[in-house]
Amino acid sequence: MLGPDASRYILAGAGHRVARPFNLRWLLPAVCRQVPRRWWIVWYASWPVAAGGLAWWGYEAGLEPARWVALPVLVLALAGVWGPHVVRPVGVDLPGLAVAAVAVAALEAGWWPLALILILVAASVKESMPVWAALWAWHPLLLVGLVVPLVVSFIRRPEIDEVTAQPVLLAVHDHPIRTAFEHRNGHWRDAWWMVAPWGACLAALYAPSVRVGAVIAAAYAQLFVATDTVRLLHTAAGPALAFAAVQVFPIEWLALICALHVVWWRHPVVTQ
Repeated sequence: MLGPDASRYILAGAGHRVARPFNLRWLLPAVCRQVPRRWWIVWYASWPVAAGGLAWWGYEAGLEPARWVALPVLVLALAGVWGPHVVRPVGVDLPGLAVAAVAVAALEAGWWPLALILILVAASVKESMPVWAALWAWHPLLLVGLVVPLVVSFIRRPEIDEVTAQPVLLAVHDHPIRTAFEHRNGHWRDAWWMVAPWGACLAALYAPSVRVGAVIAAAYAQLFVATDTVRLLHTAAGPALAFAAVQVFPIEWLALICALHVVWWRHPVVTQ
């Protein structure tokens, strides 16, 4: 079963014009088109790419081995990274995160030409990835990736497609702030929506750095203009919070922390 986002990527893959911001996410629809096997290959390949990129980032940042091994565990176990079934495999969040994580690692290693190439690719997967990657790395160079959605916006003009034309989705498209608040009415202080899904990554809030504060503020700001919650939060801020969290726990506790983090103690609200 395809969700509305996935349906728009399939439409784009068939050559149809789609609504903003889906028109900016051109790379995967162009490569995978309407072939399920291609989407599944990208989805499965994204996991080891993301894990490798995150671990490489931790290594280059000077973290101890146990900590840079724990980093991808904390990120990839987040419910929002796994995502609801309607975005598996036709989605851009996980692939975008994977490529951006490798870009951050390359920048940390001093391989800035590779980092620039990768962030351009990540921006072609999802237009907001340069912003998140720049916050994770705390380096403005990765914002260069924003040139991709800027150029694409002139080439691939948005259009209200047949999916977005459905009344509920059209209301979300035309009135993003109003529908975001309506969707979360009574849930803004609901811990099961807003806090608990972070699991062990909440340790990042212990003596938080400016970087952690900035990425949290930016991630939660999305909720004022979008109806999704956990998926947006985790794919935006997950790597930065996990990077901070693995440095808080004593090394001898990391294995236990990871074990507690990867299991669900309450079914997460990944569809929200």
